[in-house]
Amino acid sequence: MQQNIGQQAQASPIAAACLIKANSKVLLVEHRLSGKFDFPGGGRGEGESLACTPHRETWEETGFNVEVSQYLLTTKNGLVLFGCQLDAGLESLPDKFEAPRWAQVEITGLAKIDPFVIDQNAMRFADDLIPLRDGYTQFVINQP
Repeated sequence: MQQNIGQQAQASPIAAACLIKANSKVLLVEHRLSGKFDFPGGGRGEGESLACTPHRETWEETGFNVEVSQYLLTTKNGLVLFGCQLDAGLESLPDKFEAPRWAQVEITGLAKIDPFVIDQNAMRFADDLIPLRDGYTQFVINQP
């Protein structure tokens, strides 16, 4: 993880999330209560670094262990979005699949979605659509 990754996001943010690319799509979580899509992420734990929040939250919601590799942007609601890399064969999974059992209290499923096809009504927070698209275009995946 880059040392300055959390320093680039200022103003004491309280939440952070991952943008995970899978070919021309992104991995989103589907929330149980709303049935809408969101970034894997959530609230910052006490004493937790900003870059650790999306790592932990992504594992809790998806079961995937990611590398938080690039600060992308902060939404107007204060969510810090990081580009996160995953080397677990995500591309070979179907476009929709179940969340891990432990996450199913909050998350009903996971989906790989084209960020330029989804509309704001499908997003848990409609204002996150433009940051989703902006983050997707900004995120450069490091190749080995």
